[in-house]
Amino acid sequence: MVRRTALSYVLVLALLLTISSCRRGGPSWDTDISSPIFKTSFGIDNLITDSLLVKNPDSTLTLTYKSNLYNFSLDSLIKIPDTTIKNTYVLPLPSYLFNCGQAITPAYPGNTTQTSYPLNGVGLKTSILHSGMMGVDIINKVRKKIKIQYQIPSATLNGVPFNTETWVDGRTGNVPGHTHVDYDLSGYTIDMTGPNHNSINTVLTTINAWIDPTCSDTVYVTNNDPLVISTNFKQMVPEYAKGYFGQTVQNVGPSENNFPLFSKISSGSLLLQSVQLEFHVENGIGADARVIIPDIYSRNSRTGSTIHLTAPIINNPINLNRATETFSIPPEVPSVYSVTLNNTNSNIRNLVQNLPDKIGYKMGIYPNPMGNVSGFNDFIYYGYGIKAGLDLTIPLSLVANNLTLADTVPVNFDQSASNIERLHHCLLTLYASNGFPFTANIQLYTLDKNNTVTDSLIGTSNLIDQAPLDANLKAIDQRQTILEIPVGASKINDLVHAKKILIIARFNTGAKPNYIKIYNDYRIDFRLSGDFNYTIKLH
Repeated sequence: MVRRTALSYVLVLALLLTISSCRRGGPSWDTDISSPIFKTSFGIDNLITDSLLVKNPDSTLTLTYKSNLYNFSLDSLIKIPDTTIKNTYVLPLPSYLFNCGQAITPAYPGNTTQTSYPLNGVGLKTSILHSGMMGVDIINKVRKKIKIQYQIPSATLNGVPFNTETWVDGRTGNVPGHTHVDYDLSGYTIDMTGPNHNSINTVLTTINAWIDPTCSDTVYVTNNDPLVISTNFKQMVPEYAKGYFGQTVQNVGPSENNFPLFSKISSGSLLLQSVQLEFHVENGIGADARVIIPDIYSRNSRTGSTIHLTAPIINNPINLNRATETFSIPPEVPSVYSVTLNNTNSNIRNLVQNLPDKIGYKMGIYPNPMGNVSGFNDFIYYGYGIKAGLDLTIPLSLVANNLTLADTVPVNFDQSASNIERLHHCLLTLYASNGFPFTANIQLYTLDKNNTVTDSLIGTSNLIDQAPLDANLKAIDQRQTILEIPVGASKINDLVHAKKILIIARFNTGAKPNYIKIYNDYRIDFRLSGDFNYTIKLH
């Protein structure tokens, strides 16, 4: 919590003594004015994001962090490409006379079409669409309006096959009739086994057409009067799919995720007594899979240091059983592989002590490593896939070496800045009540309105004593340190024009090499006040 008292309010009392009606060059004198500048407090939450901290029954703290490294989803495994089916219906005879309302598709052979989708080794028998659009574009060179019936017998919604009708105008002069209609296929179940139910990736479509029954006379149609129907299936994403998902390897990375645990620490090093990482892979696909992880690493972009994980999971195949379909809610039960890494079976502690801001990895996912053992009965649901993640647990028992954090507090010297020529010098006093089992080296910097450092305020004597400790190295009280900070004439300008003061603290644990436990109530309180030498002059 920060409490400000603007110096300007104190100086107003002095300024009121300026009597404008007096003659210029009147008497003047120097006076000292004291004013609090800021009050603030640091806790462990200034070092580590508070939401990641868990208070233990004994009030010690544990740092916990959960992260999903990668999520291999349905749309990564099954990619149904946008596909256009173009059918051109031409009379097999030179000409034909049609009556109003007469069906013309029997005279245009091939009105039922089978379309096979190339799915890169994936063979689908059934798919329920999460989303998908079908665009139908019709060009009519017959000189009569035509009714078009478009059917997908293998696509059903609530058991009813897709069936729609639309109209397209007839040719006028040399300009053919034209229409375009879009249909939403979301929720449709598509049987992709073909007319004899022995195929894969196959969709049936049927087109029927009639001359406008309300026309007034017959129409001659020649073999130069085709009916052209183009059907475009696009953005097809399954909600559910069943079949064989192939053996196409999915290589992931190298990729990096943000790692926010130590984002508030700007420099220094940290030794941790123990670190535990649970690495888990969840298979929510109804197909066996194998995962190989060549690399997991931590990277500190501030220092450029990268630490690669050495552990049993690196470059050793992880075999995952297929998920179990429940036919209820949830629709499946995933299989889970989990391994715990600690100080004894890995270098996970070094990985974390790197104080990274990035976690990187490379991964290979191998579906169906033993082939089509299910007989086209692999399954997958939208929102389910293969997930790799980690759960990190760090008891806050540590050794800190120049562990550095920074924080800013706002100040306001507006009135003083306008009368800066009357300020001669200033003595700042920093009162620090330290409840941490750390010593702290403190530096204060003035910041302008652009958060740019304009000056430093403290010299070399800036050590704050650690709290008194009991036999178990637990802080039992706060210890106060008082630092006097002279501010000469050369620094006055930067001080009174400052909008914020930047506090940088470098912490070091005592009792090294012993590890120090961190408790929930540890804090260090700062209070800064100033004694200003100010000239009061009567005009």
